[in-house]
Amino acid sequence: PASVAVVTAQQINEKHVCTFDQAFDETPGVVVTRSSNANVQAFSIRGASEVAGGGIGNRVLLLIDGRPALSPESAGALWNLVPLNSIERIELVKGAYSSLYGSSAMGGVVNVVTRNPQLNPTTKVHVNYGFYEKQPRYFGNYRYNDFYAIETSHSQNYKHFSYLLDGSWKHNDGHREKSAFDLYNFYGKAIWDVNGNRHLQVTLNSNQIDNDTPATWLAFNQPYRVADYRKDDYQKRKEYNADMYYYALPSAHVKYSTRVFYYRNHSKYSFNDDPGNDSTNINYGKQIVANSSVLAHRVGNISQIDWFINKKHAFIGGTDFNFDQIVGLPDSVLYGKHDAINIGSYIQDEWAISPKLTSTIGVRIDHYRVLGEFNETNFSPKLAFLFQPSKSLGVRCLLAQAFRNPSIAERFIKFEQGGGLAFTPNPGLKSEKLVLSTEVGLKWSLKNRSSFDIALFYNKYNNLISFQQLSKPLEKLRYQVVNLNEAVMQGFEIAYQRILTDKARINFGYTYLDARDISKNRLNDNLAYKMKHTWSFGTTANFGKFTCNASAHYHSKVKEVFIYPGSEPKAAFLLNAKVNWKASKLASFYLAVDNMSNTQYEELERYRMAGRNYTAGAVWSF
Repeated sequence: PASVAVVTAQQINEKHVCTFDQAFDETPGVVVTRSSNANVQAFSIRGASEVAGGGIGNRVLLLIDGRPALSPESAGALWNLVPLNSIERIELVKGAYSSLYGSSAMGGVVNVVTRNPQLNPTTKVHVNYGFYEKQPRYFGNYRYNDFYAIETSHSQNYKHFSYLLDGSWKHNDGHREKSAFDLYNFYGKAIWDVNGNRHLQVTLNSNQIDNDTPATWLAFNQPYRVADYRKDDYQKRKEYNADMYYYALPSAHVKYSTRVFYYRNHSKYSFNDDPGNDSTNINYGKQIVANSSVLAHRVGNISQIDWFINKKHAFIGGTDFNFDQIVGLPDSVLYGKHDAINIGSYIQDEWAISPKLTSTIGVRIDHYRVLGEFNETNFSPKLAFLFQPSKSLGVRCLLAQAFRNPSIAERFIKFEQGGGLAFTPNPGLKSEKLVLSTEVGLKWSLKNRSSFDIALFYNKYNNLISFQQLSKPLEKLRYQVVNLNEAVMQGFEIAYQRILTDKARINFGYTYLDARDISKNRLNDNLAYKMKHTWSFGTTANFGKFTCNASAHYHSKVKEVFIYPGSEPKAAFLLNAKVNWKASKLASFYLAVDNMSNTQYEELERYRMAGRNYTAGAVWSF
């Protein structure tokens, strides 16, 4: 019993999805905040997002084929590891699910399910080329920038062995200064059917991105330019993952599985790449070192048993272990060296009380320890019900608690180079607690091939992590990451879908979010980076060999931000369109226009997003 949204491979192909996060632009309750095309700063479900952008401290858990994909040092989602060209579907579960998944599953869980190898040899090639429309000269960046990509995949089956290989390269000049990148991705999956009921799957995944370090605008009337001292700032990130997953079905009632996974992330930051750029003076306090790096390792194991006791009872039990090693240098700026472990155990029981009523009860306990420095234990219960008075109507209810362990970056950061912000470390930072998460939802399928999904939600948080300014007026700015806020995030969301004909359908979504700071010594009731109103609309129609898709989404203004008060993003409305031509069984071609109205807007303060842009592409499958 849960609020679930599913994005299929067909829906991804119908829309113009260049990066993984764009797949959720029409999903009610989801807000994605970006500083540029390759930098997702925050992924929010019903207001639960990162701490302050920058991909640090995710309150939404990312899974790739069921394995956690969070960066060990920052607890940020590894979005760039997702093989966009080989997605079968994306499952998005909204609500508190630490009872199954542990830390970070406060707002919800995103599980990317990649496609399995085909029975017959199959190859897919996708290429595209696009460009950004030039912006008005008075914005200070009147130039032509383009982007292009190539993605290819191949799968094959040999009796008991099959494999899938996927590779891609994406280049983007950036729509403004300091937003360019080159992204390389490789994904491989091999499946071996040991015998009829025992299977072994091995997955390898790597990603490298060479990109400009995102920088805020030079001035509000020059939003496409950045300060001279930021122009030689670059970063290179390499992310690797290996996963071995074994599962067996010894009987019709039992499944057991175990997986061992490893992550290695290596980031290098250069803040003085051009010695001839005298504006980058590391003694001014804006950038205090010329280079820094982060190397992080994670090894883990998840083992689980599924026991289908009878037609009415299903039991799940499992253990979850991971060990992290993080080195951030120089330690005068970053974190130094720290090791951490997490051990978790969970159980869940699903019981069909009657043909119309099903209950789910679960609980998980986690112990987290930064070796030699800090430890904490968390307990996460869940109770849910699903009542189905008819085949077309379902009513769900959820009561749960959840938590998130602060990352090494949040505990030990000393200086944030990108924004030039000094920090006092806080090793004793406690976990965030979602002390009460409730939801009542209804899904109703009508005879006219339409459906409604309505949900009311209430979430109360304690110890929310935030930035607290320590410096006094006229002193040099200094912050600390602290357990500061108590908060309530409540509201409702509506999703409507209708199949008009066999060749046309529409969908609409709306979310109202009332996010309030209820801390005792608060300055006001606002929570940073929250949008009260978001809505989306999409339509898809087939005309012979042509498929047309149009989508629109709107978000209201942000009332409060952390870093640059007074630069809160305004409300924005965006309209996108795509036309796809199925030329033959093997080939299709498409044209797409994003931000058709050329709306000038920000999702994060002082980071101007892309204006109108155009893309042409082709896909071959053989």
